[in-house]
Parts: sequence; C-alpha cells; structure tokens
Amino acid sequence: MLLSNLLENVEAESIKGSVDIAVQNVAFDTKDVVQGSVFVCLKGHTTDGHLFADIALAKGAVAVVCSREIYAGEATVVKVKDTRIALAVMASNFFGNPCKRLKIIGVIGTNGKSTTAYLIHKMLSDNGIPCGLIGTMYVEYAGKREQADMTTPDPTNLHALLKKMLDSGCKWVVMEISAHAIALRKLYGVFVNTAIFTNLSQDHLDFFENLDNYKICKKSFFDADNVGCALVNVDDDCGREIIKECNAPVLTYGLDNPADCFAIDYQPSVDGCRYVINMLDEILPIYTHLYGKFNVYNVLSATLAVKMAGVDNSSIIASLENVTPPAGRFNVFHSMGRTYIIDFAHTPDGLYNVLKESRKLTDKRLIVVFGCGGDRDVSKRPVMGKIASEMADVAVVTSDNPRTESRKSIAQDIIAGMCGKAKLFVELDRGKAIELAKELSRQGDVVLIAGKGSEDYIDEMGVKKPYSDMAQLVRINAIAIR
Repeated sequence: MLLSNLLENVEAESIKGSVDIAVQNVAFDTKDVVQGSVFVCLKGHTTDGHLFADIALAKGAVAVVCSREIYAGEATVVKVKDTRIALAVMASNFFGNPCKRLKIIGVIGTNGKSTTAYLIHKMLSDNGIPCGLIGTMYVEYAGKREQADMTTPDPTNLHALLKKMLDSGCKWVVMEISAHAIALRKLYGVFVNTAIFTNLSQDHLDFFENLDNYKICKKSFFDADNVGCALVNVDDDCGREIIKECNAPVLTYGLDNPADCFAIDYQPSVDGCRYVINMLDEILPIYTHLYGKFNVYNVLSATLAVKMAGVDNSSIIASLENVTPPAGRFNVFHSMGRTYIIDFAHTPDGLYNVLKESRKLTDKRLIVVFGCGGDRDVSKRPVMGKIASEMADVAVVTSDNPRTESRKSIAQDIIAGMCGKAKLFVELDRGKAIELAKELSRQGDVVLIAGKGSEDYIDEMGVKKPYSDMAQLVRINAIAIR
C-alpha cells in the first residue's frame, strides 16, 4: 500500500517528504517496526512515542506520524493534531476498512459486558447468522477461538481481526467496548450499528481519576456519529442520562422502570431461572441456566439486540434454554453438600451483586474468597472489603493479580474497609486460600470465589504464572468436572 492511500481521511497539518512510497505496516510500538513501517507517535500517561521515533527510523520506518515537530532525516513526517485518531484511521485503511462492511454490536458498561456479548454471539451463531466475538474472555469467529490480550484491541489488532472475520464469512461482529478504548480513540471511525449500555459503577479510577470522568467517557460514545441505535438500561442512573441526552434512536430495557423490553415473574432455582420477557409488546417465556437477576439484565439487552438483527422469538427462546453460562461468570458447582461459585466480579458493584445472588442459594453460611488487582484503582479496595464483610459470613482475603504491588499491601487496603460481621481470614496464596475456604465450609454452605473468573494466570512482577480457580477446585477435590 502507498502512504498516500494509508493517509486517506487523515487530517494532516503538514507533510514533509513523499507520500508515494510503499508501506509494509502501521506500528506504534518499536518492537513491531519492520523495514517499510509507518511509525505513529502516541503519547500516554507514562510514555511518549515521540521519544522513540529515532529507534523506529533505525529499524526501517519510512514515515513517522507525530503531533509535534521531530527530525526524521529522509523519512516522511506527517504532523497531525491527534495521533490516536490518525492511528485508528490508518489501521482501518491498511486492512481495507473492514468495519464498513460488517454490522457491529458494541457492549459498553462496567459490569455484564462479557456475558452480554457472549449471549449475542451465541444466539446469532445458533440461528445461522455468521458472527464474530471480540471480548475480554477470548476472540472467536468461524469456529476459531483465540486468546484476548485486552477487552478492546488496539486499532491495528482490531482492524486485523475485523478483516479476518470478514474474510471468514462473518456478517456481524459483537464486541466489548471498554472505557479505555473510548478515551484512547481506539474505535474512531468505527460505526456501531447497535450499542448496548449495561451499567456504570466504580472501576478504573486509577486511569479516570474520578467517577464523573469515567461516566462522561462512557456517555460520550452514545452519539449519532458513532451509534445507529442505543439499547440502554433504564434502571441505571447513568443509563437514564444517556436516554435523555443521546441523539441516536434509543430503546430501553430494565426491571424496575417502564421500558421497551422488561421481565416479570422472576423465578430462580439452583439450576437457573424462569421469567417472562415483554419485548416491544411481544411475550417470550424464558427458561435459562443463567442464574441471578444481574443475568436477567444481560438477557434482556442481548435478546433485544438479536431481535433487531432478525432472529425470531421462538429461536431466541430455544437458544436461551440451551445456552450455558460463559466460563468464569457465575459458574455454579454442587459437591459434597457444598455449593461453589466462580465469578469474575472484581468491582464493588460486581461483588455486591454476586454476593446478593449467592446468598439466595443457601440458608447456611456464605464464604467469599477474593482479592483486588495491583496497579489499579486503589480506592475500590476498602469498599470491596466493606461489602464482603457485611454480606458474607466468612471472608478469605487473598491475592488477585498483584502486578508490581505486594500482595500484603493490597490485602491491608482491603482489610481497612472491613467493618461487618464476617469472620476474617487472610491467605495471600490464592490456591491455599481456596483450600482454606473448602476446609472452613460445612454442609449447606456456599463458597464464592470472586475476581478472576476464567483467567488462567496470576500476573505478578511482570510474569503471568499459570493459575486457574477452576483447576484449583478440581485439584483439591472440591469439585469434579466431567
């Protein structure tokens, strides 16, 4: 591809050098630079790509895209106002703008994104609609499953994935859209046909500094330039703000307020739930193995999305009856008179919701094993400690992904907020903490293991060590997986 083609729709303030040169790839990390690369200088919280332009040029970059003056020798220099926007546009151009030939469903919110995206992908695929999935748990298309490195990929990886999905026959793509991705303009130029808003609660304040900034970021995506139609949780405070302010068409879903899609007659059991959905005045009797009221919200938004994509009611009902919970999202196991639950809940609101639903599964004790991630929002740690100490009977504080922080200091931050009735234990080895919870449990108890879900590693001091909550339960003979 010629640089001139790559720069189509990029608003350049100045160009020094030729644009009639061949380019081999677009890179923003020097490790990805090869002979013939275009290097884009991104400025982040702790690094500035402009400082690495010399390295990129030495490795063979033929052009540099920057937002301030730099010397690049004989290489072409393209100066733009916002290099993140330029990167998104160029990445799309490089792969032939696949996003313009796909119908995209985006899921935005603090909690519920993964399950909602999983449900939409499952229901569309079940009904013969070729669909790709991009999410926190994994990437999937055409029967292939790949590991996901982040919730929403960087633009170069995102458009490469969209190209693969398009080439494999996908007509639709459902993807989780993180607040970071919105703030960093990763999806600039990607039109989302249907955008779902799940909810907003405290998370990522290490990046956004306060909840208002976090909310403003999520709300900013719901604009007619980005979104064809918004499906919004009317029971959420931020959701109601989006409904009032969004200049794109909006449909609502919820349980507690009037909505276009709502559920009644909720009947939970240990194996799942029954309820009735009223969707745009059409009645759908639902039985699903997805337990908990938080999953009713996920089902409501997913059902509305696939209905808009052309799936009929009877097919929706059949898909929901057959769907199994996604890995690590309120997975329930009964063994030796105990109930074990594995869930990804890692925010205050997420932990509150899974503790609330877990309590309904026992008239005995509720034991929770949890920790908090390192190098992330410190302020949520005592909040989660308070929630666990008030809602559980026994709390085992352990590690999650410590990253560069010490396990002990993270645990101390959590314990500082614990003022409730729960009996406290601290075991910083996560595997041993789960074993301790098993030893503490009695007939009829529920043991909730929160924070990691389906993750298969512990991230500590720059190393991802193999680890799985599920595998640990099997290893200590707490559960058996057939």
